[in-house]
Amino acid sequence: QTLSLELHSLRSRAEEAALTHEREAKALRDQAAAAAKQRDSALREAEDARAQLRLALEARAAGRRELLEAQREARESREGREAERRQ
Repeated sequence: QTLSLELHSLRSRAEEAALTHEREAKALRDQAAAAAKQRDSALREAEDARAQLRLALEARAAGRRELLEAQREARESREGREAERRQ
């Protein structure tokens, strides 16, 4: 009788431990899935930020080229007027 009660108690504790373990494992899997989603979202945001930076750098470079061209045209115009005045 005592052995049977002990065996029953051990089985109950083993089942409880197995259920607890399964709940903890599921919680960890859920946490891992949530972390993976956050990681993927952060990677997408970083890629978007890199793309925006590339566009901004390209726009800046285009603006710089336009400025240099305008400065060159202004200098040539000024030099042309000075040459005409000297003649």
